Amino acid sequence: EIFEMGIPSSLEDLQQCENIHQNVLECVDKFGRYMKNIIIAIRSSSSFEVYMKLVQNCTNAKNFTLISMCADFSEMELLKCSLHEFLQRNNTIRKLNIENIDDSGMKNAPLPFGLKHSSHLQSLWIVNSFRSSCLSNLMYLVNLSELALTPHQLNFSLLKHLASHSLKELHIVANAQTKGFYNEAISDAQWGEIRKHGPKLRVHCFLARAHEWTEKEVFLKPSMPLTSLIYRKNVWIKYLESVCTLMSYHRDTLTTFVDFSLTNQPYNYPTPLAYGDRVDGHMIGLARQCPLIQTLTIKEALSSAAILLMVYYNRNLTDLLVRCDMVLYVNDLPNDIETDLVAKHFVEDNYERDNFENAVSSLLGSEWHVLDISEFYEIIDLKYSKYSQCL
Repeated sequence: EIFEMGIPSSLEDLQQCENIHQNVLECVDKFGRYMKNIIIAIRSSSSFEVYMKLVQNCTNAKNFTLISMCADFSEMELLKCSLHEFLQRNNTIRKLNIENIDDSGMKNAPLPFGLKHSSHLQSLWIVNSFRSSCLSNLMYLVNLSELALTPHQLNFSLLKHLASHSLKELHIVANAQTKGFYNEAISDAQWGEIRKHGPKLRVHCFLARAHEWTEKEVFLKPSMPLTSLIYRKNVWIKYLESVCTLMSYHRDTLTTFVDFSLTNQPYNYPTPLAYGDRVDGHMIGLARQCPLIQTLTIKEALSSAAILLMVYYNRNLTDLLVRCDMVLYVNDLPNDIETDLVAKHFVEDNYERDNFENAVSSLLGSEWHVLDISEFYEIIDLKYSKYSQCL
């Protein structure tokens, strides 16, 4: 893994960085032909020099990740040409992840992968890359089991074709660098066709832009086999309608619903927060109507009573991630929300702070506790590390 260090703070540090850089170049020169797992992030001319050494020397790569971290990189054209050369030589690659390699200046630019890679390539991530390219070459990748695209690259014919062969996991990724979001949305009928030809296909959406795309009917079509919906937006989202949509459309496939932020501000809520101002009822309904859901976290305060009911009705909620500052230890649920007297008495006995965590643990059959803020972010980062370059 090659990630360039920060700016040296002294001449001594500068000399040390230069020594490390030369050692890396020599290592690639000497051992490049043996390297199989390569991750490189390009931030400057130094890391680009290492990349070019890899292109010249590596002929046996199996897993390759290339990330451009420069908004304006003068060598981008050379990078794209050399990437094509590298991938033509390494045609037995199994996993390929290319991020932020822009070809917007070239209309219908050829992709650097295609027929030659069809026998071995199993996982392909092209996030914010090849925006102007025609994706027809992907039709050859009949052994592809995992594909990650930005929303504007979605194509009905392509997805139908790949799903009919081996595609099992489709990731739709949109982050702060994602541009030109809109393509013609895949219709519900088309999702039905895709699902018919690929019944094992599962869709994961990772959205980190401020737009409310679900309201624009780009996602969450009834026939879409949505497995996970992950919001990473540093704003508060009013998604009650989206939650209701999830319950009605995706109850048989949904395993993950996550809404988190990297800043604390969206987690602020007014106090006191009465039942009518909270989303308790919607979350209880989500837990009851989506029996497969395992991972759930939101930027909304929930009462301890609501959390107990959620777990009471869905023992699969093993990854219920709740920040310690987002729990209200109250039992103000309306009487008509629960007709099961056993559940009602269970909540009444355990909603207070002293009994709450043990009660949830007993329902799940494993230890559970509310998370402090740093622990929450650590778990989120670990769970979604494959999206970490996309944050």
